[in-house]
Amino acid sequence: MSRIDFYTKVADPQGFACLLAATVMRKGERLLIWFDSEQQLETFSRQLWSFGDTRFVPHCRLGADEAADTPIWLTARLPDTLEHPVLLNLGSHLPERMERFERILEIVGRDEASLATARQRFKAYRERGYAIEHHDMSNK
Repeated sequence: MSRIDFYTKVADPQGFACLLAATVMRKGERLLIWFDSEQQLETFSRQLWSFGDTRFVPHCRLGADEAADTPIWLTARLPDTLEHPVLLNLGSHLPERMERFERILEIVGRDEASLATARQRFKAYRERGYAIEHHDMSNK
C-alpha cells in the first residue's frame, strides 16, 4: 500500500518542490511530478533548470524519448496504465488508482486555502487506509 507524505507549512511551495525533487533523485528514486496544466508544467520545468548554481536536476516530459534515462518526469495528465515509485502531486486533485505509486508527496503552503485543501486530502487518504507521514516544515 502507498505511503503518503505531507510537507506542511511550507513558505515557498514551488521552491520546496524543487528541493524535494532533487532529494528524491539523490536517493536514487524515480519521481513523477503531476500538474494541473501544461503552463504550470512549463513554469516548473524552467525553475528546475535554474535551480541553484551548482545543482542539476535532470527532468523531462513523461513520454519523451529520453524518459527511460531521466529520473524525473513531468506530466499534466496521468496515464491510466502508468505505475511509478514516487508521485509529487502539484495538481488540484487526488490521483486515481493511488495504489500504483509507492509514495505520494503532498506540499502544503501556509495560507488558509492550502491548509483547507490539505485537510480534505488528508481525510480522503486516511479513509482509504493509507499510511500518512506528516513533516512540519514551519522551521525550515
